[in-house]
Amino acid sequence: MIEDLLKTEKEEVRLQKLPPNFCPDVLNYIESLKNKIETKKGFEKKVIQRELRVVKTKFSELLLLRLKKIVNLNDQNFILEEEKVFKEISELIKKYKKTLVTEPVPRTLKVRLKKDLPEIIGPDLKVYGPFKKDEDVELPTEVGVLLIKTKLGIKGEGK
Repeated sequence: MIEDLLKTEKEEVRLQKLPPNFCPDVLNYIESLKNKIETKKGFEKKVIQRELRVVKTKFSELLLLRLKKIVNLNDQNFILEEEKVFKEISELIKKYKKTLVTEPVPRTLKVRLKKDLPEIIGPDLKVYGPFKKDEDVELPTEVGVLLIKTKLGIKGEGK
C-alpha cells in the first residue's frame, strides 16, 4: 500500500489524499514489525528486518515529499506578515524532519566468484544467479560479505 501511495505522490503535482489514520496505522505497523523481530530467528528475522527498513524508508520519503509540496518555495515574494508565517512554518518543518526515521538505502558489493554457485535468494527476496567461477557479480552487501567470509568469493574491483 505505501509503495502505491508514494508512487502516486511522486507522479502528481498536487498533494494526494491519504487514507484516514494513515500515519497512526503505519506507525502501528512499524511497531508490530519491531515486536515480531524480537520473537523470530534466522532467515525469518532477516526478512522482517528488511521489511521494516523498507517501510520506514518509504514512509519517511512519502512524508518528506508531502512536506515539500506543502511548503512550495517557488514564490518568495513575501510581504512582511507572510515572511513571519513562513519562518514559523520552516522551523516547525525542521523539527518535524528530525522526528522522521530514515534508513540508508541498501547497497551492493562487487564480488569475483571462486567457484560455480547455484541461485541465491537475497535479503531483498530477489533471486540472484546461478553464477560461474571467476564471474564478477554485483550483489546486496550482505550476500557479498557472506560469500567473501565463506571463501566463495573475493572482493571485486570497482569500475
